[in-house]
Amino acid sequence: MSNIVELTVENFQSVLIEQAPEQLIVVELYSPRDEAGKAMSHDLVSLANELGEAIVLARVNCDEQPQITQQFGVSSVPTLVLIRAGKPLDGLTGVTPLPQIKELLFKYLPKPEDDMLLQANAILLDESADINTAFSLIKQAYEIDPERIDIKLCYSEVLIKVGQLDNAQTLLESFALEDKNASYQRLISLLELAQQAGQSPEITALEQKLAQSPDDKSVKLELAVSYSQANRSSDALDLLFDILTSDLNFDDAKKRYLDIVAALPDGDALASASRRRLYSLLH
Repeated sequence: MSNIVELTVENFQSVLIEQAPEQLIVVELYSPRDEAGKAMSHDLVSLANELGEAIVLARVNCDEQPQITQQFGVSSVPTLVLIRAGKPLDGLTGVTPLPQIKELLFKYLPKPEDDMLLQANAILLDESADINTAFSLIKQAYEIDPERIDIKLCYSEVLIKVGQLDNAQTLLESFALEDKNASYQRLISLLELAQQAGQSPEITALEQKLAQSPDDKSVKLELAVSYSQANRSSDALDLLFDILTSDLNFDDAKKRYLDIVAALPDGDALASASRRRLYSLLH
């Protein structure tokens, strides 16, 4: 079904009232005799085709539909009225440039970052879901709007879950005092627990052992594996790269390195940097 309809008394109810409550309807009240408004009408049709199901363009020929025209209280054409759930939201009167029309519409259309945030939060609630997918989604949302607190909260939690504790801490430290609510405090506690888990007695013992024998590649490999298991991917990759720099074929260091990189979320800067680093070493 087309998202562009000519509104009449007969279809008035189905087009304006019986739509899904979230559907944005753009009512264009126009007159075919209005030469000045024809270009605007053409722009609206093109925009409706571009936006697809995001909007319904309901066009009212005021010359043929005086009853509807009177119901909207229109005194001049062209006039735009935005409707959702049967109620007027906003509008414009007079010939209006397309950028201004878009600005009006986009105030009421769902933003892509809203959908990304919704999906990422759903993944966080599902322990069986892929956290890397949540990372990719919320990272994109954050890049679109890095100031939104709900996005920053979700991104911080995902960073903690994927083991990017330093990045999570940096992001949480950027919160203004008035934004440090109960959700923020929960994430601070979650970060502290993750940091404690990343510094287990086993890791501490291996770090001490490596400090005593800094050239022991076997100890480095063992510590790298422990770092990886504790979600300390950056530390693990640094150790493995150090091993590979001196011996490219030492034990399974190269495989361990590639496995860690492959497990990183899509779009993770650490993954691309680590691939480039290994490539430079191989070539």
